[in-house]
Amino acid sequence: MAGKKPVIYVRYNIPEKYLNKIKALGATVLFEPWTFGKEEPQLTHDLSECNIVLTLGLIDPLTIQPYAPNLQWVQSMSVGLDALLHKETINSDIIITNTKGCTSIPIAEHTVAMISAFSRGLPTMLLNQHKKIWSNTEIKDLEGSNVGIVGYGEIGKEIAKRCKALGMYVVGCRKRPSNTLDNDPADQVVGLERIDEVIKNADFLILALPSTKETYHFIDKHKLRLLKESAFLINIGRGNTIVEEDLLQALYSQQIKGAALDVFDIEPLPGDHPFWELDNVIISPHNAYYSPRSMERYMDIFIENLTRFIEGKELLNVVNKELGY
Repeated sequence: MAGKKPVIYVRYNIPEKYLNKIKALGATVLFEPWTFGKEEPQLTHDLSECNIVLTLGLIDPLTIQPYAPNLQWVQSMSVGLDALLHKETINSDIIITNTKGCTSIPIAEHTVAMISAFSRGLPTMLLNQHKKIWSNTEIKDLEGSNVGIVGYGEIGKEIAKRCKALGMYVVGCRKRPSNTLDNDPADQVVGLERIDEVIKNADFLILALPSTKETYHFIDKHKLRLLKESAFLINIGRGNTIVEEDLLQALYSQQIKGAALDVFDIEPLPGDHPFWELDNVIISPHNAYYSPRSMERYMDIFIENLTRFIEGKELLNVVNKELGY
């Protein structure tokens, strides 16, 4: 890669100051932002010399690939690569990197906010306030509560740190527990073969799973039945890791106490979706990752990687395309 002039097709709406930083490194920038929730913009640039694409892997299937024969590297501005990883990209030589680590702290803070809201009965308080009802709400102590984090990676560790500070008992559940460091913040880290045990013991079950073949509809009616009636489910991973119809039934029947959902099968969540009507659900618009520093963090890693690309060095956050993360 060293010595090749970067020609970057930017499909994300980044501020001009960062475009200027990119150009200052000697790159040619082809700017055509794709707004989340909108139709893919029509290609108007010549991509014959393009060797880098900066885009949102969550929504971009890289249909422009045939027009960019010299494409070497795609930097996703999202950790999730739901649209980007498919047969054509997986089987290609294109390197894909993401923003892993940039969103861990905001997502952890969001998760703790959801845990705290449920423990103090905040959804009921807000309903009562709207109806002008003066009434106590059901309260749950956080100290001594059990937290199960399924998909225990960088985000899970940040969640664990904060839960431990609140006196909670934390169990992380991941594919490769043997990779866990000795100073991990969780009380235990176990393998996926113990998932049923993790679910049964959880007062708060946190889903931080990536979207892969193995995690598709991972949480279904059978696993939901293992939860306590007093348990809460919080999904800050990917929407398709849950069978939504099964979760709806569990919530309708109060088989579980409630759910906080940041991600969904279809986004934006359709206005007629039943989740909107449930009093025991907190909905956030896939913004758990967001902080005022999000763009700064994303661009720091991209500019570092761009420098490495120019110098022929190994890039940061290279995705294993077969595993999906």
